[in-house]
Amino acid sequence: MTTPIVVPTEAETAESARRVLTGVTVLLGVLTLGLGIAVLAWPDATLFVVAVVIAIQLFGFGIVQIIRSFADVTASGGTRTLVAISGALAVLLGFLVLRSPLQTVVLIALVIVAWWVFRGVLDLVDAASGHTVDRGLSIVLGVISIVAGAIVLLQPELSLDVFRSVVGVWMVLYGIIIVVTPLVLRKIAQP
Repeated sequence: MTTPIVVPTEAETAESARRVLTGVTVLLGVLTLGLGIAVLAWPDATLFVVAVVIAIQLFGFGIVQIIRSFADVTASGGTRTLVAISGALAVLLGFLVLRSPLQTVVLIALVIVAWWVFRGVLDLVDAASGHTVDRGLSIVLGVISIVAGAIVLLQPELSLDVFRSVVGVWMVLYGIIIVVTPLVLRKIAQP
């Protein structure tokens, strides 16, 4: 006696992918929030510790973006490609930061700032494309990233303490928004 093979429908596949993306996104938000709190709570942390924390966040973000590029079946091919490139760049930046964590603060700041501005612009483009349900989230995340990047870029004489504070605040805000958004979207979607 053979059991019939059940093939999930396209709607079931999309729902399953949405659940996985939500879980992975919330996990990234919790990781980012926790790392941001750690950076703010231990102001005497060395540059090495801050670099490792930043690299962990970049790895987490990159992995989530790569997963999102494959799992978001509702996004267009161009959007999925940009998300995958964004994820790959995040992982690459994480490795660059870890390669020599005791590099000068300016170099690490420029790498992080370039990432924030790039990611912020991608979030704003994503929101402007009109393809995302969470357009408001994309706008807020894009603005937060660009503003944090601008603060560091326009103030190159920033001390390590100020840079660490900007990194910590960015991570906390980004983490909170990433954790709360799926919950709010789920509540909005319910009849």
